[in-house]
Amino acid sequence: MFITPQSVQAETSYRQERIKREFSRTRRERPEQAAKPEPRHARRALRPTTAA
Repeated sequence: MFITPQSVQAETSYRQERIKREFSRTRRERPEQAAKPEPRHARRALRPTTAA
């Protein structure tokens, strides 16, 4: 395979696009995981507070 400036530029731009796609995919997945509320124990949620 011959290495020309055009082939190097094409390979570089291809890799950059792949990195951008991978980064945006992980950025989209992360907020979904963080948005899930943590399940609370039923008795703890209904316990009277000290102010009551």
